[in-house]
Amino acid sequence: MSGVQSLREHLDRMTQELIQIKKIAIGLEESDKEKTERAWDDLMAASKEISREWKGVSAVEEIRNQREKR
Repeated sequence: MSGVQSLREHLDRMTQELIQIKKIAIGLEESDKEKTERAWDDLMAASKEISREWKGVSAVEEIRNQREKR
């Protein structure tokens, strides 16, 4: 086998490995995106539940009280 042929085969193997690495990286990005979206949805649901149960002054009123040093 010639040096050029050997080099071509090596480059072909490297190309295939890079394609596999790229597929793995894209899969990880999608997984992270799904986790982020799920965490945001959970946070929004918890926020709504807390707001529904809240018995104290509103956030706006609390900020107003703090600014006025009440």
